[in-house]
Amino acid sequence: MITFPLVWIVSILTIIAAFALSQNDRVIFQARFYLTAFFLLLAVIGLLLGMRLSFQSQLAADLQPLIAVMIAPSAYLGFRALTQETPSPFKQLFYWNWLPVLVSQAVMIAKILVSADFFILGITGIYLIKTAGLLRYESDAFKQIPPNGLNIVRAAISATVFLFAMMVTLDGLIIVAAIFADNVSVVKYVTGVSGLFTAFIFIVALLGLPLILRTSISDTTACKEPTDQDVEMIARLEKMMVEKRLYTDSNLTLARVAKRLSVPVRNVSEAINRSTGENFSRYINNYRISLAKKILSETDLPITEVMFEAGFVSKSSFNTEFRRLTGLTPSLYRESLSNSN
Repeated sequence: MITFPLVWIVSILTIIAAFALSQNDRVIFQARFYLTAFFLLLAVIGLLLGMRLSFQSQLAADLQPLIAVMIAPSAYLGFRALTQETPSPFKQLFYWNWLPVLVSQAVMIAKILVSADFFILGITGIYLIKTAGLLRYESDAFKQIPPNGLNIVRAAISATVFLFAMMVTLDGLIIVAAIFADNVSVVKYVTGVSGLFTAFIFIVALLGLPLILRTSISDTTACKEPTDQDVEMIARLEKMMVEKRLYTDSNLTLARVAKRLSVPVRNVSEAINRSTGENFSRYINNYRISLAKKILSETDLPITEVMFEAGFVSKSSFNTEFRRLTGLTPSLYRESLSNSN
């Protein structure tokens, strides 16, 4: 009698979650791409795991490590993209992240006398550390996330770190069992237990991460009420923005603004968060997009020149922020103005 592996239900739900995330254009493309890939890789692992445990499929056993080695880099790159104002160059991502993965997969396929679990353990361990490092970032470092979503994003990263820690622990157990256990059945038992534990973690990640990602990009969560000092500081900051147009400086940083106001960096960041519900990057970009809209409506300057005039240096970042605030790309916005006239 053929039984339907329970873990396949998790895979189906994970695929649904991946599809929902891929359609959410409020998450920047690079983050959406890698986090969607993360979910799909988990789904494939679940399918292969079901084939191994229920049908003793050797093909699934051969493919599983090739897929597993890609999981941690995908999740890390997805979360890291939320901290970047502009996407990382493809070549940089390839050399530092995917080339080691491809080399590991080549060695696995060649069946050189090294256990595939060593590669999974090593790569997952590295990205466990790198992903955990994202938890040290301040709110303004997450440039693509509103401040009121930071705690939820941290929870998502923490859940992913826990998943990686489980993978590292279980792969370590498999390696130890393979080295010290004379009985092959012990290795098979540990492998089976690792699959069940991994499936359990998949369920936790599946239930938690989509909700976390959906909530993290929502701007509806209430922020703390601004203090009198916050109101005064924001008034000074807005006056400085209007009179000196600091936002047109593409190299403007929170530290430079704090220095001009003669207050600690943290105070400026918290005042912006509590008063506007935005982080520093979005606060500045709001001014930049307002200027860009004005230029687009009053001149015939090319889109690229408008971008530079407003203080942006990346077309991708400019388009993303423009769409976030207007629902249109700069070119479509200009076209809509022409049609209305």
